[in-house]
This record gives sequence, structure tokens and C-alpha cells, in this order.
Amino acid sequence: MTMNRYNTEAPLLAFLFAAIMISAAAMGCSRSEDQIEFERNAFRTPENFTRVSSGGVVDTSHVDDSDWQIGPMFRMFIEVEIPAFPNPTEDQRVEIELFATGSGTIEGIYAMAYPDMHDLSYRRLLDAEERTIRAAERVVLSFEPADFAYNGVYRVAQQTNNGLHRVFIFDRNNNLITYGDVQLL
Repeated sequence: MTMNRYNTEAPLLAFLFAAIMISAAAMGCSRSEDQIEFERNAFRTPENFTRVSSGGVVDTSHVDDSDWQIGPMFRMFIEVEIPAFPNPTEDQRVEIELFATGSGTIEGIYAMAYPDMHDLSYRRLLDAEERTIRAAERVVLSFEPADFAYNGVYRVAQQTNNGLHRVFIFDRNNNLITYGDVQLL
């Protein structure tokens, strides 16, 4: 029995196609160099903040360009619709509004902070949305500014880091989506 060349090449082509698809899928699930650099920048000491009114209006004359950027892994899926507001705050509840834009889904979102950016051994959960976030969905995360303190006392949070604190927003798999700073008055 003789086989033509197409029959002998078909398994090889199928194998190569499968290997390429598996490699592409694996690369899509891992952090790119851009994402790693984005995360590295996030853990620098906060220096400024984006001023946003209690109604969620951004003061365009006082914007920190490093605040609320979207990590490379998530640029096609989510955006910060309204950055942390009010910012600065005098012990008012702070909200951040995100909007899922892409066709994919994001498995859970949580906001987290380190009470002291010079001591990353202790962190505090600010808020979490455990459900799957789908396209065209809005997510509002909110927290009390006192949550930036080890002991949950606003005055302590206000005195730590000169009152400037960083909020990190991750997905359920601990991939950084965005980050930005909140100033406590």
C-alpha cells in the first residue's frame, strides 16, 4: 500500500499547528516584558496624585500621568472610567469606577494597598468583586481611607507616607490591572 505525500505530511502539519497554538496560548497567559515593567513601576514610592472631585470630575490641571494606566495584559479588556474620587479626601469613602470594554472576561477584581510602601510585608484588602466581569460591565470598588492604616485609624493613615497612598487593582490571578494614588488630607 502506498501513501501519497499529503497523507504523510498531514500528521506533521497537525502537530506543528497544535504546537504553535499551545505556545500562543501559553504566551497569552503569562506576563509579557511590558507587563512586568508596568508592575515594577507600580511598586515605586508614590509622588503625586490625580485630583478628582467628589462628583468624579477629573481636574485636568492636576493629573499624575502614572496614575490609573492599564497594564498591557488588560488594555483590550478594561479601562478606568473614573479614577479614585474624591481625591484628595478628608476621610470620605473613595470610589473607583472601572468599565469592561473587551470581548474577554476578567476573573474577579480586588483593590489592595500597603499601609507603608517601605514595608511590603503587610497589605490590606480594600475591596473585592469576586464574580467574573464581562464586556460592557461597570465595576465600582470603594473603600474607607482609614483602610490604608495598619490599625484602620484614619489619623494613622494620614500620617503615614505623608498621607499619599497607592491603590493596586489586581485580577483574581494576581495580575496587576491598574494602580494610582490617593491623597489623605
